[in-house]
Parts: sequence; structure tokens; C-alpha cells
Amino acid sequence: MISTRALGRFGPFLVDAAGVLHAADRSRPVGFGFRWRGRRVRAELHDDARLSLSVVAAHVPFTAEAAALRPGVFAALAALRVEGDEDWRIALTPGHAVVVAAVEHLGAPATASRLIAAATRFVLRLAPCLDLLDDAGARPA
Repeated sequence: MISTRALGRFGPFLVDAAGVLHAADRSRPVGFGFRWRGRRVRAELHDDARLSLSVVAAHVPFTAEAAALRPGVFAALAALRVEGDEDWRIALTPGHAVVVAAVEHLGAPATASRLIAAATRFVLRLAPCLDLLDDAGARPA
């Protein structure tokens, strides 16, 4: 329940006086996006205070454009997968896009400051992944 002393709107959220986030439109998933290092990060807040984040981190070059780079990019992808855990996944789509997805646990209740901290943790953990893929010759996302 939103406090009668709501602070206002924060993107798709209403923020109450305690800083707790509430969906502004309960009929739709509460999601938002932002750009970081040229990539579009997508985020969705779930009712249980989990924040799902995903980003197309890079693309494996096609054989016709850079056959010599492909083994290095696939090796970088394999190395990134070894470092993952249950809340951090690296996938390769059929179109050879490298997708990084993670779940951040905000703790209940979900607040604006916890949301910002979780998004910051994600991009800080993502940075070395992007560096590794870029250095291996992956195409920018």
C-alpha cells in the first residue's frame, strides 16, 4: 500500500515517503532501461524484490567478416561462462549475440536506493566482461 505522503514518480515507479518503490501501473511489468558503455541494459523489478537485468554485450563476428577473430571470441565467451554463478548467466543467441543476464536481490522492501545500488553492481561486474569481449575482437553490441 502506498503511503498517503508519496514522494512522487521515479520512472515506472511511485515512491512513498519511506522510499519504497511501487508499480505506477500494476497491469504491466515494472521495467526500465538505460545505456551503459554504448549498450542498452534492460531491467525488470519483480514483486519479490528481485531485479532482473540483461544486456547484449557483444556479437561474435561472422566468418565472412572476421574468421580469424572467432576462436578468440569463443574462448572469451567460454572463460566468462566459467566465472558465472546461478544469478549470472552468459548466453549466445542463434544470431551470435552474447547476452549477459543477472538477478540482483534488493531485499524487501524494494527502495529507490537499493534499485540504484543493484544496477550499479551489475554494470561494475559487467565491465570486465565487456573488456574481455572487446579485446578478443567481438563486434560491438
